[in-house]
Amino acid sequence: MKLFRSIALGFGLLLATASYAQEAHVRAAVPFDFIVGNQSLPAGDYTVQSMGVASSALVIRNNDEGNSIMSLAGSCRQLNASEKTKLVFHRVGNRYFLYEIWTEGENAGRRLRVSPAETEAALNQKVETVIVAAALIAR
Repeated sequence: MKLFRSIALGFGLLLATASYAQEAHVRAAVPFDFIVGNQSLPAGDYTVQSMGVASSALVIRNNDEGNSIMSLAGSCRQLNASEKTKLVFHRVGNRYFLYEIWTEGENAGRRLRVSPAETEAALNQKVETVIVAAALIAR
């Protein structure tokens, strides 16, 4: 019985640690208008925050205007830990789409779904990656 409890506790801690690495709570000054899902957002100061450790929901708050939107994001991984906290955008023509959120020191990030608007735009135009530096917000 003790062995079972130890294994269960160890597995629970492993899951909590893996989930924590995917939690986002960052702030960035985005210098251009951008799109999340089907919503256009103006350039400005933004906070991106996970709704919880196990949640796929992100709250994207425009700190200048005081409004926010919610979007779903999955987890993504890379081999090496991110060197910087950053927001990654796809630029298609003159439109920017929020794509990923990374925090410094983590090899797990959050990836938003590619919207139908981005998919349609990418059929005829080159997709470029644009990175905006962000800061990790202390809790």
